[in-house]
Amino acid sequence: MNDARRRDASVWVLAAMIAVYVVVFGVLAWQRHDRYGSFGFDMGIYDQAVWLTARGGSFITVRGLDVFGHHANVAFFLLSPFSWLGAGPDFLNLLQVTALGGAAVPVWLLGRDRLRSGWLALVPAGAYLLHPSTGFLAWELFHPETMAIPFLLAAYVAADRRRWRWYLALIVVTVAWKEDLALAAVALALLLVIRGDRRVGAWTMVLSLGWFLFVNRILLSAVNGAGAFYDQFYGDLGDSPLGIVTTALTQPGTVATRLTSVDALEYLWGLVAPLGVVLVAAPLVLLVAVPQLLANLLSIHGFTREITFHYSAVPLAVFALATAEGLAVFVGNRRALLGASALVVVASLVGAVTLGASPIGRAYDDGYWPAAADPRRASKDAAVALVPPDARVSATYQFVPHLSHRKFVYEFPNPFRERNWGVRGEGTHDPDRIEWLIVDTQTTGTEDRELIESLVGSPSWTIVFGADELVVARRTAPG
Repeated sequence: MNDARRRDASVWVLAAMIAVYVVVFGVLAWQRHDRYGSFGFDMGIYDQAVWLTARGGSFITVRGLDVFGHHANVAFFLLSPFSWLGAGPDFLNLLQVTALGGAAVPVWLLGRDRLRSGWLALVPAGAYLLHPSTGFLAWELFHPETMAIPFLLAAYVAADRRRWRWYLALIVVTVAWKEDLALAAVALALLLVIRGDRRVGAWTMVLSLGWFLFVNRILLSAVNGAGAFYDQFYGDLGDSPLGIVTTALTQPGTVATRLTSVDALEYLWGLVAPLGVVLVAAPLVLLVAVPQLLANLLSIHGFTREITFHYSAVPLAVFALATAEGLAVFVGNRRALLGASALVVVASLVGAVTLGASPIGRAYDDGYWPAAADPRRASKDAAVALVPPDARVSATYQFVPHLSHRKFVYEFPNPFRERNWGVRGEGTHDPDRIEWLIVDTQTTGTEDRELIESLVGSPSWTIVFGADELVVARRTAPG
């Protein structure tokens, strides 16, 4: 009875850890949106996409792409009932924070299975919750690949326990959040094959790879007419998965240079160090992170190699699993196990303080969170309230997520001037159909301010609000 009570107590500690994470980052995420710290890219994109999906719509005007010409976010249909009830950015952000916190459960379950102790299992679960990326994923607000983390982790645990029906269901949900999660499923399938579960692994690999190729090579092109926009992320390495593989085989030096660049190594260290490096003791598990890591490291865009963005979602999840598996290597030696566990605890605390954006992290006051009340908040609220619910509106980025429950909302200067639209700027919309303009001139550059002045200075537009460097204008005559 005493042993059972002690095990139960570790569950309560885990629940408390998760609750603290959800409350802290749930409040911070709410404040970020509430204080106009959320952006059109990507909060506005995904909020409009969810809203459209729930109502039979499809074209994301924030992004200039159809929902399924942007990504294959099939799981958005699961969010439709909440959208019908009025759910918006605050709901999506809290849902994601809850998913991030809840992902500690499969990490703990795996740790308990491997370490034979619910208390020691708290070490990898706690390290995951304290990891700087876990906080930054909450800061970046809703993203589908982040939502997939608990399902991917749970699929691994289900496979480890050979509960194949659960495994299959969890893999399907994981991949349904975004098509590139299929690559993580392929890598997990390879791990299953290596471990002896060849039949399940082979089927998972074939179906997951087939889905990824179908979406990447057929669906996106069929819907948007131009292909996957992220194929442009790799520059001279190629504009397709096959092209990148071909370059890797024919020009290995080019690939090696990118993989060993300073920012690549710093990125890897930022992911690994807060977990105490114990994960290197479980190299096979790390295979599951390889596809996403390669995609991040080979990209020509530096933001894919920042621990602050959603590109780190899959590596973070896999590294948390590998930490639990790595600790298990020391199970036969109690002293070594306790030492390795202590290393993970210390590393996670140091990482949270030195790299994290939580209230205990040095980055907390670096502007990631709008910690102070916005002195222009009342003016921003008044400006947003003036725009009718169904109006076609072009707005600067911080207003877009507050206006995204409509068919036509554009991130200024779209559609007056193309920027970050479609795959290559194709199919721009008619600017004369825009009815309202809401802009913050404090956040616009010279070129955009000149465009604003030319619009509101014409007889076609009437300024209905102007205060605190905010401008709201309504079209009163044809353009």
